[in-house]
Amino acid sequence: MLLVVRNILFLLCITLVFSCKHKTRQKPFAKAKDAFFVTSNVSVVTTTAQGYPSHNITDIWLYTNGFFRGAYPVGSKMPVMIENGKSVMDVFAGIKNNGISKTRINWLMYEPIKLDTVVEAGNNIVRNFTFRYRPSVVFPWVETFEGNNGLSLIRSGISDTSYKIHVNDGDIFEGIKSIEFGLTGSALTAQLETANSYSLPLSSANVYLEMDYKCNCEFEVGTSTSGVYYNAIVVGPKDDWHKIYIQLAQSISLDKSTNMKKVIFKIIRNTTIAEQKVYLDNLKLVYIP
Repeated sequence: MLLVVRNILFLLCITLVFSCKHKTRQKPFAKAKDAFFVTSNVSVVTTTAQGYPSHNITDIWLYTNGFFRGAYPVGSKMPVMIENGKSVMDVFAGIKNNGISKTRINWLMYEPIKLDTVVEAGNNIVRNFTFRYRPSVVFPWVETFEGNNGLSLIRSGISDTSYKIHVNDGDIFEGIKSIEFGLTGSALTAQLETANSYSLPLSSANVYLEMDYKCNCEFEVGTSTSGVYYNAIVVGPKDDWHKIYIQLAQSISLDKSTNMKKVIFKIIRNTTIAEQKVYLDNLKLVYIP
């Protein structure tokens, strides 16, 4: 009797196995294959109100067919998932938050680029990308130093020194002008601030200052609320012009008594450097509501 039961169970198992295999063959799962995507050049297009289109896009964040495929340095090979010969790609610009390599983020100020294309597995897709600001991005303050109507950046009352406007010389990033401020001798503090206060959201993480700069010393960037200064970041020396995206959200949220804020640039005397110099250009205060 026991032997009969065992034989019946064995036959049932065999039947189930072949039944599963048969069903699997009838409804096969579609297999995704990969092509590869390469971009060697990225750029930014701006309107006049958005200032000069300098950028420091370091990475491409890639989504294909709704799946995140990774963040890849510009110029590297990126896998593209293909389903039924097609791929829908969403491409986002990536930056270094506060200029720090370990804090790379998807730069939400730029619109993603969407591609819906037919590609063959194993092929390389070579394409350059041009990014634009999202329509929702607000620009409370843009200073390019190119106009003739005066500056929106002024010397702070606590500053021991003033500033210098460079015109058509070797210390210009683009256009014909840039600004320099610094310290030498017995002067202890150099500080510039926006001439006006700007209304900024206190609860948004996406409040940034974009700027091009070069300097031979550290300097601070922060905000002030009703004359009280709150540091956001200490920027390190750069021999050549460099683009940075500085997150101001924490600085402006330290005092929530008002949302009216000024942007501050500050140098503290370092006596190991005979003449401390900081050059600035293309300043943009931006946020997403």
